[in-house]
Amino acid sequence: MAEQEGVIKFNLTFSEKVMPVIDVAELSAWRSILKDLSLLGQTPERYGGYGFGNISMRCEGGFIISGTQTGDLDEVSLDDYAVCQSWDLTRNAVSAFGRVKPSSESLSHAAVYDVHKDVTCALHVHSPDIWRHADEMNIAVTDEEVLYGTPEMAAEVRRLIMDMTSPGIFSMGGHEDGVFTFGRSLAEAGELMVRVLARARSI
Repeated sequence: MAEQEGVIKFNLTFSEKVMPVIDVAELSAWRSILKDLSLLGQTPERYGGYGFGNISMRCEGGFIISGTQTGDLDEVSLDDYAVCQSWDLTRNAVSAFGRVKPSSESLSHAAVYDVHKDVTCALHVHSPDIWRHADEMNIAVTDEEVLYGTPEMAAEVRRLIMDMTSPGIFSMGGHEDGVFTFGRSLAEAGELMVRVLARARSI
């Protein structure tokens, strides 16, 4: 890969503090499923050993997202997430707090929430199967010249999904194996991801 996986590229204002009480049981359950399917995690032989994949859901005052480089954890707690409380796509800036810093893909998640007010969650995975067959399956794809974790990617995500309905799926052309689903519930986004994965593996 030409890019370094898992590196925060946006301007982050971060406060390390105790997380508020947020129910992450269902979010963590879907994280476990995605990890079991090798769509999220951290292994030495993939992406230079960096963690890959991240998940988020709306919460009071913003959205909660998996912490950067937590992919190696088999089980996670609330302290393995961060809350993004404000963001500015044009300034490439995120303000967040928690015990860990937010995922490097936080701005792409933010773009999804900005566009679709009824969306409650977003799942970002790394699926070679879906990514390679995106065109065949008529999945929308971001411009391959746009790299992850940049304001350009956030803007590209925003442009791409503007006319999409929820739940939705898109592939990241400039982010090897990167795929997003989003929905009005975790079940919508998660089940869509699994269905599309099954379809991709049948091609």
